Parts: sequence; structure tokens; C-alpha cells
Amino acid sequence: MPIQHRSELSPSPAEPAPSPTEPASCASSEFAVALLVALVEGGVRHVVVSPGSRSQALALAAAELEQAGIIELHVRIDERDAGFFALGIGMASGHSAAVITTSGSAVAHLLPSVMEASRTGIPMVLLTADRPAALRDTGANQTTHQSGIFDPFTVDSSDTSPDVYEANPVAAAAKLAGRILGSGTGTSELVANGAPGPVHANIQFVEPLSGPHSSIDHIQHELQAYAADGATASSAHPPIRQVDSASTVVIAGFRSNPAVAEAATYAGVPVVAEVTSGSRAWHSVPNYRDWLAAGADGRNTLVVSGLPNLSREVWAIASRPDVQLITVTQPGSEAFSPGHRAELTSGVTFHGGDGGSQVSTSSGSAATPGSDAPADVASTSTATPSSPSFSGPEGSIGRDDVVDLVWGSSTGGDAIYIAASNMVRVADKRVGASPVPVYSHRGLAGIDGTIAAAIGVARVAESVQPGCLIRLIIGDLAFAHDVGGLLLPTGEEFPNLQIVVVNDHGGSIFDGLEVAASEPTLYERVVRTPCDLNVANVAAAYGWEYTLAQRPSELWARLADRRPTIIEIPMATV
Repeated sequence: MPIQHRSELSPSPAEPAPSPTEPASCASSEFAVALLVALVEGGVRHVVVSPGSRSQALALAAAELEQAGIIELHVRIDERDAGFFALGIGMASGHSAAVITTSGSAVAHLLPSVMEASRTGIPMVLLTADRPAALRDTGANQTTHQSGIFDPFTVDSSDTSPDVYEANPVAAAAKLAGRILGSGTGTSELVANGAPGPVHANIQFVEPLSGPHSSIDHIQHELQAYAADGATASSAHPPIRQVDSASTVVIAGFRSNPAVAEAATYAGVPVVAEVTSGSRAWHSVPNYRDWLAAGADGRNTLVVSGLPNLSREVWAIASRPDVQLITVTQPGSEAFSPGHRAELTSGVTFHGGDGGSQVSTSSGSAATPGSDAPADVASTSTATPSSPSFSGPEGSIGRDDVVDLVWGSSTGGDAIYIAASNMVRVADKRVGASPVPVYSHRGLAGIDGTIAAAIGVARVAESVQPGCLIRLIIGDLAFAHDVGGLLLPTGEEFPNLQIVVVNDHGGSIFDGLEVAASEPTLYERVVRTPCDLNVANVAAAYGWEYTLAQRPSELWARLADRRPTIIEIPMATV
């Protein structure tokens, strides 16, 4: 589990007093502005705000920094969606977004995104406003135990009381920001303990909750007087492991390190790269499930990078006692290790085999998901691909058609997001080696927050490659689960996102599992849970353009026009 250091921050006795020439300011606002400025100077560029009263100092500070052009501000009504939106930003950029919430149950809504970020090492800063500690356990309104609420899943957590920042808000902000950035979630360059992930800073605010503060320029000048503090010690990486190419197969799972798959390819080692691995460009084993189930041509060394979770065959071969399991990982990260039997390493060197040379992967850290092409995908053309030919009478669309058309319409700079539903497995079986970047939050394989996370990815992608398009493939249940992610408050830019809803009226992913053999009425009622979701009405309610595509040519035409939209594809039920 991630390293945890939870404590109440204490003021430094040697901190200088604020300048007597500055006008009186509200401590809460002075501290809030200074904290955000310090985080920005440490590499944080995106701030996500969910409205609330107790968090007003932080929210107003974020709005002011947006006006000054210092940050990119995003507002989300639902805290769960705010968390997943920030998760998408972290996935696509490798840099953390700061999420601001008010006190009470608002904080708890962040837990699903925090769990996902923890499992896969995605950086995130959680700034939760709280009422003073003296009100805890008194029945006070909107007061609960927020401090340490995410502890099993955070790199670091802290609880800042008013007496810490009231005497010298800027100094206290500098200290807290240094701790946040040093805990592994500011930028990739600032990771101190080797495992990035979510950091939780719980801040107790007292009245007045906001008010006047010094100018941003003055606060920036004062911050220079305080050195960043609180970085955690670095952890030692396990040694690099040498393996025999002739006896090895490489498995690239979710958030794998593409350098492992690339090195294996040059050494002539077979590579099984799941479609969400970020290493699909080096995938070399068609029908890999059957190949693994048949014994992988007798290869008895399994090198795994990332977290494979799209097939039972990978878990089965990794659990075999006659197979040596080597997992490329980094300190503090959860490693793939069925039966806790994996040998952990920070990298591998291949020798022998078809490649005839030694290739080393010296880092076990996961690359930014989606960056799986051998060349820089973002620098290639964004021209619309030519229309495919449809032979014979055109019928209804199948799941394979959806995958083929979405991948076929994606050009350089575009990317695909896949929900953790049935379609991700269809894509994993259907797509060959591909340079198209693919995103998903497959760490815990939940369907929550998918729309919000995809919009977060789109925000980053647009800033890096103007004109690029993200396409989200999502089932009807995952779509319904995060329908609130479609809500964009006034002032928010519309994302360059096409949402392809594969509507099969329920959880068809369960049809291939043992539970499908249950008594049909019971199975339908509590497992498959069919629902009559009116996607067109949902789109209209949230202000999205909508199209119904019932034939392949209709889907292709809608994908090719590249306008942000929701495309519903009805599937025949069985």
C-alpha cells in the first residue's frame, strides 16, 4: 500500500511575521490564495471545484487565479464527477489536478476516484474544507471525521487547523504545499517516494470563511521566503532482472511501462498487450487467450508490466507453479502477483532469442496511459480517414463493427476511452497492434465516473493537440451510472468528445460469466438489470447533440463529421 504520513501540521517557530505595511486580510483567504499559488509554482495547472460554503476561500481563490490566467479552472456540481474528472486529467497528463470540496458527505464522494488513483498511481491533490476539530463528535451540522478518511489509499494525508495558518497564512501555505508536492503528486519530476498517487489535505476553516487578502503578486513574493518542506524519503528500487528471451513471454496490463514491451519486441519475445495497456503498438499474439490457455508454446517465464485484468487466462498462467513470474513495478505500487509469488523488479534485460542483443528497461514506472505508439502520435496528421466500403445489404451494427469503425475513424492525435464494460473485452479481442492511444480506468474496473474521466482526458488532449477528438465507447449501464458527468455548468467549455453508447439494455458483460446460468428471472432482476434508458431524452436534458445510428454507414458518417455528440447504437438483445 502507499506510504502514509498523517499528522497535524505545526507552525514553524522561526517564521517571519507578515509585513506591517500590508492591509489587514482574512486569514482563510490569504492562506487559500497562497496555497494554490504555491501548488501552481510546483506544477499543478488544473483546479476542479465543487461548490460549497466551507470551502469558499479556496473556491474564490481558484476563480481569481483563473481570471489572472494562472490556472485552468473547472467546476463540477457533483463531487464524484469532480474526482473522476481530475482522474482523467492525471491519466492524460501525468500531472495532478487539485480538487476542492466543502465539508461533510461531499468529501466521501471522492472515494471511488481516490481508490482508482491509488491502485494505478495517478496523481491527484484533494483539498477538502472542514469545520474546526472542536466540533467533531458534538452533533454539529455538516461535521464528521474527514481527516484520514482516505488513508488506505493516499500517499500522504494531513489535517490543518486554524491556529496553524492564522498567525502567518503564507508561511503555513508554503509548508503545506511543500508537503503535498513532496509526497508524490505534484508533477512526475517531484515524486519523492517513487509512487505517485492521491494526496489528501484536510483544512479546517473558521469564520470569517473568506474576505480580503493581499495581492497575488505580494503573496508570490512572500512565498519566495519559505523553502518547500515535507518531502518524503525516496524508496529503493528493486534490482534489474535478466531473463532468457527464448523462454519468456511479456504481458502488458493496464498502465504498463511501454519500454518493457518495446524491449521485448526487439529481443524477439512474444508480447501480449491488453488494449488498455498503453503498449498495444507492440502486441504480437493474436487470439492470445487461446495461446496462453494452450501453454504459451512452452514458455515458462512470465514478465508482467502493469495490471492485467481483461482475461482469466493471464491470471491462470501466472498462477501455475511451473511458471516463473517476474513483475516489473515501482516502490509503493500494487504489483501483479497472484498468490503473492511474483519476483518484483524495476526492469528487465533480455538476452538470447531472436533479437540477438540485450535490451534493458531501467524504469518500472508506468508511462502516461495512451502514449503507446512507437512514434509521437500527437504530431501526425488529423485528416479524416476515407470512408470504408460496405458490401451487400447493410444490416444492424454488431459490437465488432463498433470497434472497427471507431478505430478506423481515429486519426493522428485522436484517442479512445473505453468504459469498464463488455465493449472493452470486445476491443481487446478485435484490435490488433495499434498506435491509437487508449484510455480507461481499469485499476478497479468500476463503471463509475467514466464520462467525467473521459472529459478530463479530452481537456488535456485538446490543450496538447488542438483539433484532436476523444471517442468514448460506453455501455448503457455505465452511461446511466455517470449521466451526471454530462452536466457542464455555465462557463465551462464543451469537450471535443464523441460518446458512443452501445445500448444492449443491461449488463451484457455478465452473460459470459457463471452467474448467467442462474435462474433466468432472478438473473435478469438483480444481475443483468435491464433498463429502458431514453438516451435521446438524456442528451437533450444535458444539452448534448444526439444521433441514433442503426447501420454501419450511419455510425461511420457520424464519427467522420467529428462533432461532439452522443451516438446511440441499439444492440439486439438475446
